[in-house]
Amino acid sequence: MGMPGEPSARNARAFLTRSQNPDGGWGYRPGSPSATEPTGAALVALGPDPEAAPAVERARRWLEAAQRPDGGWGLSREDPESHWMTAWGILGLARLNPHAPEVARGVRWLIELPVIRIEAAELTAEVSRTLRIDPRLRGWPWRPGEASWVEPTALALLALDAASVVETHRDRIAEAVGYLVDRRCVGGGWNFGNPFMLGANLPPRPHPTAWALLALRILSPQAIRPEDVTALRAEMHRDGGAMALALGQLALTAMGIEEPEARERLQRQQAPDGSWESSPYVTALSALALNGGWPWAPRG
Repeated sequence: MGMPGEPSARNARAFLTRSQNPDGGWGYRPGSPSATEPTGAALVALGPDPEAAPAVERARRWLEAAQRPDGGWGLSREDPESHWMTAWGILGLARLNPHAPEVARGVRWLIELPVIRIEAAELTAEVSRTLRIDPRLRGWPWRPGEASWVEPTALALLALDAASVVETHRDRIAEAVGYLVDRRCVGGGWNFGNPFMLGANLPPRPHPTAWALLALRILSPQAIRPEDVTALRAEMHRDGGAMALALGQLALTAMGIEEPEARERLQRQQAPDGSWESSPYVTALSALALNGGWPWAPRG
């Protein structure tokens, strides 16, 4: 299947296979210690490539070995705590087999994760007045027992979708979708958490906006507003970095929106070695953006 960006994506996949660590994982730079996030992202990008089958198998074994006894994942095998990177552990393994027992254990950890939630009526009213949010809604936090944030919420939703458990956990997913809708910035898009702080509306940022839109496109497309797409387009180009362009392209492609300028800008940033920024993580997302898009996104 020939399409624009295919040679670029092929070179990116070649960089990924070359930069894999001997233990089967990927670090944030070639030769740096293996970590869950770049390993999960590389598996998502390489999953369907027959030529990458040996690398994929080594990465699968690394992710399985890095899973902690509680079912979650930390930054690396040595991390003593499971946290938001559990979503990337699930995504990487679900790309190969959504019904794997390791995926089910990761899902259970995500669903049972404690999250700060304000339910007392007086406190709820005060927070709603000062921060203009509904503090009763739970998304997902960066670390257990903390407050919800946009990016870990979107990633958790994408992981639950990849694991094919949306129907099983519909109520929890609906609450998290409600959290994302509640945290939308005035004028569209998303910041990292609350859209209003210290008496001022906060502006949207490209990364959380792209992740939120990708999750909503799959799980609640009716929640997306035109101004969200406008905000994403403006912010991804204003940022201009590979991550912003790649994530923005992934979200727009999922919505069936063409953005040739973003594709061209992203392709121009590819290094001669096939990478973006010498980063397996950024390279994996850029390869997905240029060739095929997010693998679980609806088509059409």
